Amino acid sequence: MTGAFQSTSSITSTHRTPSMPKSFSLIPTQLFMSVKNNEANDSSQATVISDDTTSNPATIAIANQTFTPPTSTHLQTIQSRQLHHALTPSQVFCTSTHSCRHGHPQAFGFHPTKGPKLVSGLFRLSCPLLVQAIDEWEGEGGVREMSDWMLRNDHFTDRHGGIDGKVREGLTKEEKIAGYEYSNEMQTQIRTELVDSHADFDNGGDSIGARSELERRLGEHNANKFLESGVAGIPPHQTFDVKCIHAHVADHLCRSSGGSMDVDDENESVTRNGNIIGRKALQILQVQRGVPIHGSAVCWQQCDVNRDVQPGDWNYTPKKNRQGLRSTRLRRKERMMNFQSDDDGVENAKLDENSK
Repeated sequence: MTGAFQSTSSITSTHRTPSMPKSFSLIPTQLFMSVKNNEANDSSQATVISDDTTSNPATIAIANQTFTPPTSTHLQTIQSRQLHHALTPSQVFCTSTHSCRHGHPQAFGFHPTKGPKLVSGLFRLSCPLLVQAIDEWEGEGGVREMSDWMLRNDHFTDRHGGIDGKVREGLTKEEKIAGYEYSNEMQTQIRTELVDSHADFDNGGDSIGARSELERRLGEHNANKFLESGVAGIPPHQTFDVKCIHAHVADHLCRSSGGSMDVDDENESVTRNGNIIGRKALQILQVQRGVPIHGSAVCWQQCDVNRDVQPGDWNYTPKKNRQGLRSTRLRRKERMMNFQSDDDGVENAKLDENSK
């Protein structure tokens, strides 16, 4: 790693570490560490991942959070197989804490100021399987479902043990809101620390601090709003609207420990790692919607950069990406037509000149 990410101590927090509710209770579900027994597994057909993706790279620390920097193979996978467009390599400051069962990244972190455009959304979901599943869920009202979940207490059930025989399954409304606020505040701290550590922003040949460039472009007030925004760019205290499930899941995948929740019963505490909405969304995808969140038997076919693409391969390109790619092709075709038209005009002018 170069620049601000040479070691885990190269970035230090200048902000208050947000408080977290003392106890979070969730449905006991194993995430990221095990694959459901009933999932078909033909991953032996996949090309073996190169060494730099199977080893654990050094971690980086930002705002008291630990992140996994991208490997060269992960960068290639994200660009050529998941997003289908190039990224500035330094713009990707991390990938999901753990790869999928096939060794591919499921999400990554966007540096706010190291790309060609300013980016307020810190984390992006890149796993085509999860993107497809959430696209379909959101199309059926998933955002409203998750927003409604945020604003209600989870159920209590009559079981042996607990207070008066009542055992809580899930969270109170207040705990959920506190968890959402925590995720938003962490986004603010991470974004601010990344920007403040970016001291060599290229301003037409002059090197200035990224914060100064933000203020030059947006003005001081809007620059502060940019830095303070929460998940998916929302205001930090706007906790009544989930807005984008993809963003919450990406945040969770990049910030969580990525392992089992270590939940033995319904009242077991959950650590402050990750995003409370992203964690719940993954539970719903796996338990209620039957999505193999670690990867399916065939999804590796799209992400494996060492495999030649075959006509029958599993593949998913989001509608938004398809529209973007279509627009790019149309603009390229338009430029070529204009270029051809200019050439024809010059040639016709020469003919006219010669005929005189």
